[in-house]
Amino acid sequence: MQIIESSVLRIAISEKGAKLVSLIPQNDQNDFFKDAEKQKALNVSFEGADQKENWAELLPWTIVDKGDSRVSLALIDDVASYKKFPFHFEVILTYAIDGNKVDIKFYLKNNSHKDMPFSVKFTVPLFEDWSVKANANEVEVVKNKSKLAFSSTDFIITKENNEVTAVRSNSILTSDSDENLVLTLTLS
Repeated sequence: MQIIESSVLRIAISEKGAKLVSLIPQNDQNDFFKDAEKQKALNVSFEGADQKENWAELLPWTIVDKGDSRVSLALIDDVASYKKFPFHFEVILTYAIDGNKVDIKFYLKNNSHKDMPFSVKFTVPLFEDWSVKANANEVEVVKNKSKLAFSSTDFIITKENNEVTAVRSNSILTSDSDENLVLTLTLS
């Protein structure tokens, strides 16, 4: 478990699946992703197009950089993943706190000499007592008196089936290229 913090927020990230497992405002110490019975998490999914395998869950993540308010984890293809998804890739997932914001940066590099189809999705299951307001490419979740906004210009953000999702699906990354995708969580 990796913990990073600022004067406003403290978050914890699990190396298993690179999940954001807690988001705690420093002023009230109530975990936004926990109620009396359950701990929720922001889950990460990275798949090839038309594939069921979630490489973010199946492959190991490695810590490659850590500071007081940021942590970066790397995910790299291996022989077994290449047999099912014939591409060489690298993912760097960075969680960085800046004041009341958490920037989640998903850097993807295609090291293959062919175009790579992919999808990236972040999901947060909702608690029953959360109220949700959806705007154009932003979803606000309210728990008690705290509001958490999910926003991005790189992902389509919606509330579906009792969860907030940020999706970039059916994308193509050209050979020997890279792309940065950012999702921002803002607590107010």
